[in-house]
Amino acid sequence: MRAPSSTVKLPPALVAHARKLADDHHARTGSPIDTDTLRARLGIPAPLADAIASRM
Repeated sequence: MRAPSSTVKLPPALVAHARKLADDHHARTGSPIDTDTLRARLGIPAPLADAIASRM
């Protein structure tokens, strides 16, 4: 069972990096980044990508 995304502790630097990737993706494609793309770009497991996405 996954922990709720609100209980996952995320390093601020990781969230900041994810925001930069999301901003770059939006600038290039014109659409927001989806969780699967974020996960692939960061090379992280899906639950961690979900937690980051919920804070962006």
